[in-house]
Amino acid sequence: MPRRLRGLSPLVASAILLAAVLAVGAVIYSYVHTSTAAVVEKPQLMITADADYVGSTAYVEISITNSGGAAANITDVTIDGQSVKSQLFSGSYYLLKPGKELHKVVELSNLPSGEHIIIVTLADGTEFKSKFTS
Repeated sequence: MPRRLRGLSPLVASAILLAAVLAVGAVIYSYVHTSTAAVVEKPQLMITADADYVGSTAYVEISITNSGGAAANITDVTIDGQSVKSQLFSGSYYLLKPGKELHKVVELSNLPSGEHIIIVTLADGTEFKSKFTS
């Protein structure tokens, strides 16, 4: 006598399919959330500068904007290897919060005209670099 084969009821099949879709969706959500949170929760600095000369003295207008999702703990700012942090902030660091800007003019005695590099160093060793021409 042949056996009668029976399949899953449509209700049970729908429940299994729904559970599988929810599980895959949760895995994808977790991956995307973790990946984007790592990027959003870091400082991102935009640096601009412009120099004007009076005699041999250069007055460099520096603007550092934090467009990231975390505060930037700035420990040093250099122009062509010469530290200018003491002219930008007092103390050993400057905490630049997200969405905020540090905007100052620094004075340098022997800055030749041409292309220059500004390096902003954070407490964790991260460096942000920018070039400007005077």
